[in-house]
Amino acid sequence: MNYSFDLCLIREKRMFKGYSMQKMADLLGLESKSMYYKRETGNTQFKATEIPVLASLLDIPVEKIFVKTLRK
Repeated sequence: MNYSFDLCLIREKRMFKGYSMQKMADLLGLESKSMYYKRETGNTQFKATEIPVLASLLDIPVEKIFVKTLRK
């Protein structure tokens, strides 16, 4: 069993709160909104240090950020 990020939940919560990708990039200390975009779309993994910040900003319990996936 593997775990991956629930990217749909992250995107939904971000949009519900009215945060732009640029605002998220700024709050996470990223250099550009494209760096955040790559994380939210799954092209790049969120770093371990970003996960608690992300959870706090979006009011998501850390354990809800992850979903179980079957390894193929």
